[in-house]
Amino acid sequence: PDFNLLAPLSTDADVLDRVDQIISYDDRRGRSIWLVFLGPDAVQLPLVVPIDDLPAEPEPDAAWRLCDLIARVLEDSVPGGSAVITLVRGGGRALTDSDQRWLLALREAAARTDAPIRMLCLATADGIQRLEPPAPVGRC
Repeated sequence: PDFNLLAPLSTDADVLDRVDQIISYDDRRGRSIWLVFLGPDAVQLPLVVPIDDLPAEPEPDAAWRLCDLIARVLEDSVPGGSAVITLVRGGGRALTDSDQRWLLALREAAARTDAPIRMLCLATADGIQRLEPPAPVGRC
């Protein structure tokens, strides 16, 4: 790789840069989800898990199963570690309704399973960005 695997990913920019380096331009054509695991010292572990054929809409319990797996793997193998989840799809950087539904499903599932998620990202041919939850709806 063109990066130092032992360098900690201390900042959001470090994480986004690493995701950009790991997921090639060709891998950003189809829908998938990629998992990157970090140790308690924020150093990337030598395990990257791409999951292909991601549906446009989260299927019931799909996000829960994914976050439960992350929580169990980290608890059993890397206590104090965390994961970076990256949604990958073709198209531009603008968030779609599908991206928002996946984001909400993953955030809810991570909370339910106590999965330590460092960051949720979106990777497209146009680049990598951190996914943020939608702004809360205020009261009148």
